[in-house]
Amino acid sequence: MQFLAGKESTQEEFFHTFNALRDAHKQIVVTADKAPKDIAGLEERLISRFNQGLVADTQQPELETRIAILRARNDQESGSPHLADDVVLLIADRVRGNVRELEGCLVRLMAVASLTHREITPELANEVLAQYVRPESEHHAPERILAAVSESYGVRPETLVGKRRTQAIALPRQVAMYLMRHLTELSLVEIGRCFGGRDHSTVIHACRQIAERIQNDEVFRDKVNGLFSTVSS
Repeated sequence: MQFLAGKESTQEEFFHTFNALRDAHKQIVVTADKAPKDIAGLEERLISRFNQGLVADTQQPELETRIAILRARNDQESGSPHLADDVVLLIADRVRGNVRELEGCLVRLMAVASLTHREITPELANEVLAQYVRPESEHHAPERILAAVSESYGVRPETLVGKRRTQAIALPRQVAMYLMRHLTELSLVEIGRCFGGRDHSTVIHACRQIAERIQNDEVFRDKVNGLFSTVSS
């Protein structure tokens, strides 16, 4: 709907079409990149009608959903090579924006592989992803995150990435994983490597554990928010 903003004649036509469909008891679904009230140049009568229905904020798809989208799109492309699980995970993990970006990366990967007669490997996928993922910000580097978490919890950085699994180490390690997930463009696999080669499923579990505790523990939430500020400053 943002593309109708400022176009009075088009909005006029859409207004009457909308009314005709509504009066015929038809279901109407429209999308936009922001809430109706925030679209500058959109007529008030359209905003009013949109707000009469259900306004839903669609967030970025979760990792599992992104994997499913890539699999479905790969299956739809007749003649396309089947993507290995590690390639699908790499793309789904690194491209966290909207579905268009996700599918665009897949299309480009297929095109590059076809034009250069190369097998679709994680290495080739990384080359293509370089066009879609911003380079790492220096102040969000993993080393800075490890240092901030280590200082906050009174543990050594090398202990965080080591093999010990005591509660005193496990919690700050999970916090560091959570911060890397949200403050860097590192993939789950790459984050796991930062912590002694741990599996990507371990990183997923850590992020879920921390996210749940943030919701239920106000003191812990303030601590993690403080770490966010420290790393981002």
